[in-house]
Amino acid sequence: MDLYNIETYLRPKSLREVQDWQPNWNWLAGGTWIFNEVQPQVKTLVDMQRLNWSEIEVTPGGLSIGATCIQNDLLDFSFPEAWTATGALKDAVRELASFKLSHAATVGGNICLALSASTFAPVMIALNASYEIWQPNGEPYFVNAIDFQTAPQQTILQPGEVLRRIKVPDGNLTQWQTSFKRMAVCTAGYAIAIIVTAYHPQTNRVRFGIGGSIKSPRLIEFDTVPTPEQIVSAIGAFSPQMYIDNERGSAAYRRHITQVLMQRGITELTTGIKGKRRY
Repeated sequence: MDLYNIETYLRPKSLREVQDWQPNWNWLAGGTWIFNEVQPQVKTLVDMQRLNWSEIEVTPGGLSIGATCIQNDLLDFSFPEAWTATGALKDAVRELASFKLSHAATVGGNICLALSASTFAPVMIALNASYEIWQPNGEPYFVNAIDFQTAPQQTILQPGEVLRRIKVPDGNLTQWQTSFKRMAVCTAGYAIAIIVTAYHPQTNRVRFGIGGSIKSPRLIEFDTVPTPEQIVSAIGAFSPQMYIDNERGSAAYRRHITQVLMQRGITELTTGIKGKRRY
């Protein structure tokens, strides 16, 4: 879609070139969302491509993913063999959208758009990732993935702030096994529940990244493999107002599906019997 109201197009090579941020400015990463619907409030686009933030790096501390990394690049990257949890990152790409979209959309763009059906947000939460945020006139700072999104299409980012990179600690990648489960009204439709389960066989620790069914992604952790009753109790602690209630699915239905997918995810990982990703 053409954005006829755009008056200025900036292509900075560094963040220092972006000065005096205005309310009608908008960052442009892959562009798959911003060019998908009318943006009457946007007058200036700040293209991020020349910032060269598209890296995927294996570091002594773990994994670093640049904000403008194309999603499909995660499928082609050769991760260390011991990093078994990176399967969840690849599943997030496979379950997000079409082949065409994943070759243009960025990892950071999906996270910052903060849709309830984001496939990356629950993965990053399950892997205990952190986000490096750059400010136009200040020092960079880090925020935990669980604290980044506050509501559908709302994050902690202030005007002019931008996600620079995602970091996942080595300890949350090594020897963890993951399961990605997604439920939609129709197979390729908008997700009404997404559950990313991370399981550490040596310690029996379990982490559930929850998205799709609730207004902002959440984390549930267990020190040992939970029983069905413990899963029911854990999601019962969520406020009823936290669940999305719309034409795609009622709050009660989304809560039930969340419970079902959590149970299927941990059963798959503890039995070794591979199930479906998409329902």
